[in-house]
Amino acid sequence: MKKELYFALYAIKKNIQSSAELRTSFLMNVVGMAINNTAFIILWVFFVKSVGVIGGWTAADIIGLMGFSTISYGIVFSVAGGIRRISEYTLSGVFDHFMLSPKNLLLRVATSYFGASVIGDFIFGLACLIIYAILIQASLFQIALIILMILATSLVFLAVTIMIYSLSFFFTEAENVTRGLFEFFLTPSLFHGGAFQGVMRFVFTFIVPSLLLGAIPVEAVRDVSLSKIILTIALGLIWFVLSLKLFNYAVKRYESSNFMTFGS
Repeated sequence: MKKELYFALYAIKKNIQSSAELRTSFLMNVVGMAINNTAFIILWVFFVKSVGVIGGWTAADIIGLMGFSTISYGIVFSVAGGIRRISEYTLSGVFDHFMLSPKNLLLRVATSYFGASVIGDFIFGLACLIIYAILIQASLFQIALIILMILATSLVFLAVTIMIYSLSFFFTEAENVTRGLFEFFLTPSLFHGGAFQGVMRFVFTFIVPSLLLGAIPVEAVRDVSLSKIILTIALGLIWFVLSLKLFNYAVKRYESSNFMTFGS
Protein backbone atom coordinates (compact mmCIF):
# COMPACT_ATOMS: atom_id res chain seq x y z
CA MET A 1 0.00 0.00 0.00
CA LYS A 2 2.83 2.38 0.91
CA LYS A 3 4.51 1.74 -2.46
CA GLU A 4 1.26 2.50 -4.27
CA LEU A 5 0.93 5.84 -2.45
CA TYR A 6 4.55 6.74 -3.20
CA PHE A 7 3.91 5.95 -6.85
CA ALA A 8 0.77 8.12 -6.87
CA LEU A 9 2.61 11.07 -5.33
CA TYR A 10 5.47 10.64 -7.78
CA ALA A 11 3.08 10.52 -10.76
CA ILE A 12 1.20 13.61 -9.56
CA LYS A 13 4.47 15.49 -9.07
CA LYS A 14 5.66 14.60 -12.58
CA ASN A 15 2.31 15.56 -14.11
CA ILE A 16 2.42 19.00 -12.48
CA GLN A 17 6.05 19.54 -13.45
CA SER A 18 5.30 18.56 -17.03
CA SER A 19 2.36 20.99 -17.24
CA ALA A 20 4.36 23.79 -15.62
CA GLU A 21 7.17 23.57 -18.20
CA LEU A 22 5.12 25.78 -20.52
CA ARG A 23 4.75 28.50 -17.92
CA THR A 24 2.75 31.00 -19.96
CA SER A 25 0.22 28.38 -21.03
CA PHE A 26 0.09 26.99 -17.48
CA LEU A 27 -0.63 30.40 -15.93
CA MET A 28 -3.19 31.32 -18.59
CA ASN A 29 -5.07 28.09 -17.91
CA VAL A 30 -5.05 28.72 -14.17
CA VAL A 31 -6.13 32.37 -14.44
CA GLY A 32 -8.68 31.62 -17.17
CA MET A 33 -10.44 29.02 -15.05
CA ALA A 34 -10.49 31.34 -12.04
CA ILE A 35 -12.09 34.08 -14.16
CA ASN A 36 -14.65 31.62 -15.53
CA ASN A 37 -15.62 30.59 -12.00
CA THR A 38 -15.83 34.22 -10.92
CA ALA A 39 -18.51 34.79 -13.58
CA PHE A 40 -20.66 32.08 -11.97
CA ILE A 41 -20.39 33.57 -8.52
CA ILE A 42 -21.20 37.10 -9.74
CA LEU A 43 -24.31 35.76 -11.48
CA TRP A 44 -25.65 34.04 -8.38
CA VAL A 45 -24.76 36.86 -5.99
CA PHE A 46 -26.68 39.34 -8.16
CA PHE A 47 -29.55 36.84 -8.30
CA VAL A 48 -29.70 36.74 -4.49
CA LYS A 49 -29.51 40.53 -4.30
CA SER A 50 -32.42 40.79 -6.75
CA VAL A 51 -34.84 38.20 -5.37
CA GLY A 52 -33.78 38.20 -1.73
CA VAL A 53 -33.18 35.30 0.63
CA ILE A 54 -34.51 31.92 -0.59
CA GLY A 55 -34.64 28.99 1.81
CA GLY A 56 -32.42 30.86 4.25
CA TRP A 57 -29.63 31.28 1.68
CA THR A 58 -27.76 34.57 1.48
CA ALA A 59 -25.05 35.85 -0.87
CA ALA A 60 -22.42 34.63 1.60
CA ASP A 61 -23.79 31.09 1.30
CA ILE A 62 -23.47 31.25 -2.48
CA ILE A 63 -19.79 32.09 -2.08
CA GLY A 64 -19.41 29.11 0.26
CA LEU A 65 -21.25 26.89 -2.22
CA MET A 66 -18.89 27.83 -5.03
CA GLY A 67 -15.96 27.37 -2.69
CA PHE A 68 -16.80 23.79 -1.74
CA SER A 69 -17.79 22.77 -5.29
CA THR A 70 -14.74 24.18 -7.05
CA ILE A 71 -12.15 23.19 -4.47
CA SER A 72 -13.34 19.57 -4.52
CA TYR A 73 -13.23 19.67 -8.34
CA GLY A 74 -9.70 21.06 -8.19
CA ILE A 75 -8.47 18.54 -5.64
CA VAL A 76 -9.90 15.48 -7.37
CA PHE A 77 -8.77 16.35 -10.88
CA SER A 78 -5.36 17.47 -9.65
CA VAL A 79 -4.65 14.01 -8.25
CA ALA A 80 -6.98 11.85 -10.37
CA GLY A 81 -7.52 13.65 -13.67
CA GLY A 82 -7.04 10.46 -15.66
CA ILE A 83 -10.43 9.14 -14.55
CA ARG A 84 -12.16 11.54 -16.95
CA ARG A 85 -10.20 10.00 -19.82
CA ILE A 86 -11.25 6.39 -19.27
CA SER A 87 -13.71 6.50 -22.17
CA GLU A 88 -10.95 7.80 -24.44
CA TYR A 89 -8.51 5.15 -23.19
CA THR A 90 -10.94 2.29 -23.77
CA LEU A 91 -11.90 3.49 -27.25
CA SER A 92 -8.32 3.98 -28.42
CA GLY A 93 -6.91 0.83 -26.84
CA VAL A 94 -4.59 2.78 -24.55
CA PHE A 95 -6.25 1.06 -21.57
CA ASP A 96 -4.28 -2.06 -22.48
CA HIS A 97 -1.17 -0.21 -21.38
CA PHE A 98 -2.54 0.34 -17.88
CA MET A 99 -3.62 -3.27 -17.52
CA LEU A 100 -0.05 -4.40 -18.18
CA SER A 101 1.27 -2.18 -15.38
CA PRO A 102 2.12 -3.91 -12.07
CA LYS A 103 0.68 -0.92 -10.18
CA ASN A 104 -2.87 -0.68 -8.86
CA LEU A 105 -5.02 -0.29 -11.98
CA LEU A 106 -7.34 2.47 -10.78
CA LEU A 107 -4.46 4.39 -9.23
CA ARG A 108 -2.44 4.11 -12.44
CA VAL A 109 -5.33 5.36 -14.57
CA ALA A 110 -6.25 8.16 -12.16
CA THR A 111 -2.72 9.62 -12.08
CA SER A 112 -2.19 9.38 -15.83
CA TYR A 113 -3.36 12.91 -16.66
CA PHE A 114 -3.24 16.41 -15.22
CA GLY A 115 -4.85 19.59 -16.56
CA ALA A 116 -3.41 22.93 -15.45
CA SER A 117 -6.84 24.59 -15.28
CA VAL A 118 -7.79 22.58 -12.19
CA ILE A 119 -5.22 24.54 -10.20
CA GLY A 120 -7.35 27.60 -10.99
CA ASP A 121 -10.38 25.77 -9.58
CA PHE A 122 -8.49 24.90 -6.41
CA ILE A 123 -7.20 28.44 -5.83
CA PHE A 124 -10.61 29.95 -6.59
CA GLY A 125 -12.36 27.51 -4.26
CA LEU A 126 -9.89 28.17 -1.46
CA ALA A 127 -10.31 31.94 -1.85
CA CYS A 128 -14.12 31.59 -1.77
CA LEU A 129 -14.02 29.53 1.43
CA ILE A 130 -11.72 32.04 3.12
CA ILE A 131 -14.08 34.86 2.15
CA TYR A 132 -17.05 32.77 3.30
CA ALA A 133 -15.45 32.15 6.69
CA ILE A 134 -14.85 35.88 7.09
CA LEU A 135 -18.40 36.82 6.03
CA ILE A 136 -20.08 34.45 8.49
CA GLN A 137 -17.50 35.31 11.17
CA ALA A 138 -16.68 31.63 11.51
CA SER A 139 -15.60 30.29 14.87
CA LEU A 140 -12.58 27.99 15.18
CA PHE A 141 -14.98 25.05 15.27
CA GLN A 142 -16.64 26.18 12.03
CA ILE A 143 -13.22 26.59 10.38
CA ALA A 144 -12.44 22.99 11.40
CA LEU A 145 -15.80 21.96 9.91
CA ILE A 146 -14.92 23.69 6.64
CA ILE A 147 -11.71 21.64 6.42
CA LEU A 148 -13.61 18.45 7.25
CA MET A 149 -16.27 19.22 4.65
CA ILE A 150 -13.59 19.84 2.00
CA LEU A 151 -12.35 16.28 2.58
CA ALA A 152 -15.90 14.90 2.54
CA THR A 153 -16.98 16.71 -0.62
CA SER A 154 -13.77 15.64 -2.38
CA LEU A 155 -14.52 12.01 -1.46
CA VAL A 156 -18.06 12.31 -2.86
CA PHE A 157 -16.77 13.95 -6.02
CA LEU A 158 -14.11 11.28 -6.53
CA ALA A 159 -16.53 8.44 -5.92
CA VAL A 160 -19.23 9.65 -8.31
CA THR A 161 -16.64 10.48 -10.98
CA ILE A 162 -15.26 6.93 -10.78
CA MET A 163 -18.77 5.50 -11.06
CA ILE A 164 -19.71 7.63 -14.04
CA TYR A 165 -16.58 6.95 -16.04
CA SER A 166 -16.61 3.24 -15.16
CA LEU A 167 -19.66 3.09 -17.43
CA SER A 168 -17.22 3.56 -20.33
CA PHE A 169 -16.70 -0.21 -20.28
CA PHE A 170 -20.37 -0.84 -21.03
CA PHE A 171 -20.62 1.24 -24.22
CA THR A 172 -18.76 1.13 -27.53
CA GLU A 173 -18.42 4.91 -27.74
CA ALA A 174 -19.06 6.09 -24.21
CA GLU A 175 -17.59 9.59 -24.31
CA ASN A 176 -20.90 11.38 -24.95
CA VAL A 177 -22.73 9.26 -22.38
CA THR A 178 -20.20 9.80 -19.60
CA ARG A 179 -19.85 13.50 -20.40
CA GLY A 180 -23.62 13.96 -20.21
CA LEU A 181 -23.90 12.08 -16.91
CA PHE A 182 -21.01 14.02 -15.42
CA GLU A 183 -22.61 17.36 -16.34
CA PHE A 184 -25.93 16.11 -14.96
CA PHE A 185 -24.16 15.44 -11.65
CA LEU A 186 -22.00 18.59 -11.56
CA THR A 187 -24.41 21.30 -12.75
CA PRO A 188 -26.92 21.15 -9.84
CA SER A 189 -24.01 21.47 -7.39
CA LEU A 190 -23.44 25.02 -8.68
CA PHE A 191 -27.08 26.09 -8.33
CA HIS A 192 -28.62 28.12 -5.50
CA GLY A 193 -28.95 25.67 -2.61
CA GLY A 194 -32.16 27.18 -1.29
CA ALA A 195 -33.97 26.31 -4.53
CA PHE A 196 -33.82 22.57 -3.78
CA GLN A 197 -36.71 21.60 -1.53
CA GLY A 198 -38.91 18.55 -1.02
CA VAL A 199 -38.58 15.77 -3.59
CA MET A 200 -35.89 17.59 -5.58
CA ARG A 201 -33.73 17.89 -2.50
CA PHE A 202 -34.10 14.18 -1.80
CA VAL A 203 -33.25 13.23 -5.39
CA PHE A 204 -30.17 15.44 -5.60
CA THR A 205 -28.91 14.24 -2.23
CA PHE A 206 -29.43 10.48 -2.25
CA ILE A 207 -29.86 9.50 -5.90
CA VAL A 208 -27.72 12.09 -7.68
CA PRO A 209 -25.55 13.42 -4.80
CA SER A 210 -24.97 16.86 -6.30
CA LEU A 211 -25.99 18.73 -3.14
CA LEU A 212 -23.30 16.91 -1.18
CA LEU A 213 -20.71 18.93 -3.10
CA GLY A 214 -21.79 22.34 -1.89
CA ALA A 215 -25.29 23.02 -0.57
CA ILE A 216 -25.33 20.55 2.32
CA PRO A 217 -21.73 21.30 3.44
CA VAL A 218 -22.57 25.04 3.49
CA GLU A 219 -25.64 24.38 5.64
CA ALA A 220 -23.65 22.02 7.87
CA VAL A 221 -21.05 24.73 8.54
CA ARG A 222 -23.51 27.63 8.79
CA ASP A 223 -25.91 25.87 11.17
CA VAL A 224 -23.24 23.64 12.79
CA SER A 225 -25.53 20.71 11.95
CA LEU A 226 -24.22 17.36 13.19
CA SER A 227 -26.81 15.44 11.15
CA LYS A 228 -25.67 17.05 7.88
CA ILE A 229 -22.01 16.49 8.73
CA ILE A 230 -22.65 12.79 9.37
CA LEU A 231 -24.86 12.54 6.27
CA THR A 232 -22.16 13.98 3.98
CA ILE A 233 -19.39 11.77 5.37
CA ALA A 234 -21.51 8.61 5.48
CA LEU A 235 -22.84 8.99 1.94
CA GLY A 236 -19.34 9.83 0.72
CA LEU A 237 -17.99 6.56 2.15
CA ILE A 238 -20.91 4.56 0.74
CA TRP A 239 -20.51 6.06 -2.73
CA PHE A 240 -16.75 5.47 -2.62
CA VAL A 241 -17.11 1.77 -1.75
CA LEU A 242 -19.74 1.35 -4.47
CA SER A 243 -17.51 3.14 -7.00
CA LEU A 244 -14.61 0.76 -6.37
CA LYS A 245 -16.89 -2.24 -6.74
CA LEU A 246 -18.35 -0.89 -9.99
CA PHE A 247 -14.92 -0.09 -11.43
CA ASN A 248 -13.56 -3.56 -10.66
CA TYR A 249 -16.67 -5.18 -12.14
CA ALA A 250 -16.63 -2.95 -15.21
CA VAL A 251 -12.97 -3.63 -15.98
CA LYS A 252 -13.80 -7.32 -16.40
CA ARG A 253 -15.95 -6.36 -19.38
CA TYR A 254 -13.08 -4.65 -21.15
CA GLU A 255 -11.79 -6.24 -24.34
CA SER A 256 -8.57 -5.13 -25.98
CA SER A 257 -8.96 -2.94 -29.04
CA ASN A 258 -6.26 -5.10 -30.66
CA PHE A 259 -4.21 -2.08 -31.69
CA MET A 260 -0.67 -2.81 -32.77
CA THR A 261 0.69 -0.39 -30.17
CA PHE A 262 -0.34 0.32 -26.60
CA GLY A 263 0.14 4.07 -26.72
CA SER A 264 2.35 6.00 -24.34
